[in-house]
This record gives sequence, structure tokens and C-alpha cells, in this order.
Amino acid sequence: MDETPRYRIQAVAEMTGVPAATLRAWERRYGLPRPGRSESAYRLYSDRDVAEVRRLLVLQNQGLAPSEAARQVLNESVEPPSEALQGAPHVEYAQTAVERLLQATMAFDEQRLRREIQGALYFGSPASVYDTIFSPVLVEIGRLWVRGECEIAAEHLASRAIGEALAHLVGLLSRAVSGPSVLLACIDEEQHDLPLFGVALHIIEGGWRPIVLGQRNPPSSIARASEALKPAAIGLSMTLPPKSPDVAGLFRAYADASSPRPWFVGGANLESVRPFVEANGGRIITGNASAFRHALSRIQLGSNAS
Repeated sequence: MDETPRYRIQAVAEMTGVPAATLRAWERRYGLPRPGRSESAYRLYSDRDVAEVRRLLVLQNQGLAPSEAARQVLNESVEPPSEALQGAPHVEYAQTAVERLLQATMAFDEQRLRREIQGALYFGSPASVYDTIFSPVLVEIGRLWVRGECEIAAEHLASRAIGEALAHLVGLLSRAVSGPSVLLACIDEEQHDLPLFGVALHIIEGGWRPIVLGQRNPPSSIARASEALKPAAIGLSMTLPPKSPDVAGLFRAYADASSPRPWFVGGANLESVRPFVEANGGRIITGNASAFRHALSRIQLGSNAS
């Protein structure tokens, strides 16, 4: 767990849902959290501090008084980090959270849905919460819609609410990352951009700074963004095969737009485009959002070694 002081108090308040005044009160009364100080005497919080605040909230939700919860978190910090402190939501909690989000979605209860989304963020690192809660919810809603058991309006409601929370979180966390930037975008005609935010959360944990362009980016858009932003790498997302009659030409254009930077394609239905991507020097990323982070890490290690 990174103990580098990096977040101002308002950022931690937004990340955890705990008001800044409460964070200061907990620090004064219980000695938790334990921020460092900038040269200008501003409080600066580390990832460990954020995890400890979330852990304290978990314990309070389980019925412990704030003082008892703080004491337990302080005791835990002396030992090897628990599963909660390492950022992985407990399996049973994740399953319960998925069910509660589905119930709020099916009931068209937007206020409850947003409360459940914020509550889920208390129980693990943002990337792990995306993997174990938000992504499964979206997949299950998609399955229900295909079977005719969920209205498309409910799917839109959940996608918008989760997407807004993820976009806000990515923007907030990106400010504290000073590593190389990575451009993330959907290919032309692709409308599903939520997976990009899951990838963004993972690469933030790896020390990279994501720049998310979102939906529907033709090669010309990638070329302009790449020239202006000069990212270290480019990640493209697709969930359905391209509708272009010239798929080979499309990915040749993406290769030209990305050059000389390494570029990747992830998502679904990847085997249909693999020959065209790999023939033009691109890489196919299979698996969940964390796979892109691992691919970037291998490139980084390779560049360091050379």
C-alpha cells in the first residue's frame, strides 16, 4: 500500500464520501487518518490513508462506534495489511453490492442507485471495485436486457449513473499521477465507453496517467489527439466487430494514426480483428481491465531494460 502523501483533503473527501470536517475531527480525536504535510502546511494523504478511512467506514457500518473502529484500524495497520486494506472487496460483500445495485436499477430508483454506487466505493480500491462490482453489474444488466427481462431505459439509467461516478473518480485520481500518459478511446462507431474507465483506474494504480477520449473515435481523431497529447501508448476499445467494409484498411489507419507509439486493442469480439491489428504492429489485449495495465508494465520494463 503506497504511503506517498499526494491527495489534498478535499480530494479524499470526494473519494471516500467523508466530509473534510469529519476527516479533521477523526484525526484530532482518534489519530486516524494520519496525513503528512506539504511545505505550505496543507494536509496530504496517501493511498494507505484513503484505504484506512474506507476501512473505518466498513467497521462503522458493521456497528462499531467510531472510536472502536479507529482503534481496530490502527491495530490492523501494525500487522500485514488485511484484505480490505489491500483494496479487494470481500467476495460476499461484492455479491451483495451487485444484487443491491441490480435491485435499484430494476426499480428505476435513481437516488438509491447513486447511494449504492457511492457506498460500493468505500469497500476497496477503485480498480478492484470496478472489477468485482461495477463490471459484473453492467454485464448482468446486459444479459437481462437480451433476455427481455430488463427495460433498455433501466440499462441506460445504470450506465449513466455508474459512468458519471467512474468518470469523476478517474478525473480526480489522475491529478495525483505524474507517470507517462496513456490515450484511451473507443474505435469508430463504438458507443460503450464504460470499459475505458475501468482500464483507466487500473493504469492509475500502475502509475500511468489516463486520457480518456470516450466514444466513436475514427483514426483521424486518434491521429490528432496523439500528435497534440503525445501519449506514451494508445489503447483502443471495441465490444462489437467494426461495421466498416474494409476492416483491414481501418486498422491500418489506426496503426498510422498511433505511430510511432505502441497501440493496443481490447474489449470483446477481438478474434475477428486480431489478424488486422497484429499485421499492423498492434497488440490484442484479452481479459479484464487489469490486462491492459500488465501489458503497459511489460513495455515499461522493456524500455527500462534497454
